Amino acid sequence: MSFNKTLRASALAASLVLALGMAVAPTPVAAAPATGNTVFKVILQPVTLLYYYKEVDLTIPSSVLLKLAGGQPAALGAQALTASGTSSSTLSASLTSPAGAVAPGISGAKLTLSNFWAVRSITTAGSSGNTTVTVSFSSSTASSSATLTGTASGSTSTIALSSLATSNGSFTGTGLGGTPQTGNVTMNMDFSNAATADTYAGATIYITATST
Repeated sequence: MSFNKTLRASALAASLVLALGMAVAPTPVAAAPATGNTVFKVILQPVTLLYYYKEVDLTIPSSVLLKLAGGQPAALGAQALTASGTSSSTLSASLTSPAGAVAPGISGAKLTLSNFWAVRSITTAGSSGNTTVTVSFSSSTASSSATLTGTASGSTSTIALSSLATSNGSFTGTGLGGTPQTGNVTMNMDFSNAATADTYAGATIYITATST
């Protein structure tokens, strides 16, 4: 009987200790949040997208060449001649050549190639930032003249090119998703020494686009 009392007393004491421990245990408290701020920036550097054609083959129809030549010449006025005889069976009379002067369109036709190039670009903000476009017949120096030669075997026929230039050579950035800036290329063409219907080759137009 004494043993049972002791067992009950021990159990009661244990229960009291457990209850007391539960009563005094602290309630967990969340730690204060840690915060910070990060400044985020994006730095864009100048960039240029140049759109161009690998090759341009220009056909000039006969009707256009005829216009450059001033059109089909009209007949000259009547000429009065006096024949001369050098023998009992021959006569001769001399006329002045009816050919007129070379038309200005043959020796100096101005060619415009519209939309020859297009550029999208990002430039430096402010007045100092812009995109420049130049054209040249040389890859290393500024050259505005070149010569095209007939490609037929043994051909000596040529077309002289000069005064190469471009429009819209300087502009502010368009943005890479904006409307591109386009440019026309112009040059003078001299057909005075072109004597054969042929393909004339031998010139390359170098386009350089730079953004700052």
